[in-house]
Amino acid sequence: MRCLTDVEVQAVVDGEASEAHRAHAEICEECRARVSERRSQMEEIASLLDADGMPTRVETRLRYAISEAAGQSGSTEMVRGSTVLRTKRPSSWRSLGVVSALATAAVVALFVYGVMPRLGAPMTLSASEVLSRSLQTITSGSGVEMLEYEVALDGMANSPVVIRQMIDRDNPNRYRVASYHADGTIASAISQDPLTQRRTQLFHVDGTNYIVRVNGIHSPVLSLPQMAQALVETSIGIMQAKSDQQLTVEDGPNGRRYIIDIPPVTPKNPAATLDIFGARAVISGTDFRIQEFEATGSLLKQPFSVSLKLRMQEYLGGTTPSFDIVPAPGDVVLEGEASDDPLSELMTTVLRELGRARGK
Repeated sequence: MRCLTDVEVQAVVDGEASEAHRAHAEICEECRARVSERRSQMEEIASLLDADGMPTRVETRLRYAISEAAGQSGSTEMVRGSTVLRTKRPSSWRSLGVVSALATAAVVALFVYGVMPRLGAPMTLSASEVLSRSLQTITSGSGVEMLEYEVALDGMANSPVVIRQMIDRDNPNRYRVASYHADGTIASAISQDPLTQRRTQLFHVDGTNYIVRVNGIHSPVLSLPQMAQALVETSIGIMQAKSDQQLTVEDGPNGRRYIIDIPPVTPKNPAATLDIFGARAVISGTDFRIQEFEATGSLLKQPFSVSLKLRMQEYLGGTTPSFDIVPAPGDVVLEGEASDDPLSELMTTVLRELGRARGK
């Protein structure tokens, strides 16, 4: 017996094939492999559609197109379900070929119009659309998130530094941020937790870490991650407004990346708050998170240059970690008094301790 056609393979998968075709699929190694592959494909398609059925208008158009072709080929009887992609009783090899081609086209259309939009993986995006999706990623999310960046800032001592940030997306005033030197030693840190009403700050002087710990804080102050996010959001908005965006798409071993370049310019009158003269953003094609960012511009009419690379990102799920800065052996812990200004808390505590040391 000859090998099965595509339509006959589909009938075997659907359990509607003749006894002869089922028997052939059992003894023919090639046809058995084709049946197994088609069954896997149908299971995958079904699993993708379980969460949300194909739009009615798409299904109607596909059924109409297949019915029209089937009618032209001499067969008008159709069945609903997976076997809608073929005639029930093909009259000839020509009708089998026509319906098989339509079945392939229908599966392609199913993915393009039904599945792909829900997977969030469009075929083409403009630079502005990529930046818009990146902005959505920045402003969305819930739970506690851990981030680690390598940051270089023009004029920053010992640049670049590593920034490790932990922030509660549901309570942005709850955070911990620490910076580290290239050798891994901590340079500074600050944390705030409105749930425990505690704020801690660490500074490193002459090989010793000093931690100022304040309990019973009056009210949480604007967090450093919030301020940094506001600057990034503003920078993305400025990049979107530029007319000379250049978009490059790269497909590599780690997936797709979007690279957006804003060619550098030198404006005569920079904006009073923030202006971008040139920028480059590398954005993941999977979750649209910014992986790398470089920019030159002016902040409060002062020139700046910054670059950062995302080294790690992780959501901690339902765990409730401590946001405190935990002292290590040899660290000096100073108890401070709460105020509405973290800098005032730090300076008051340090000066008070200096006065006590002189009085001894």
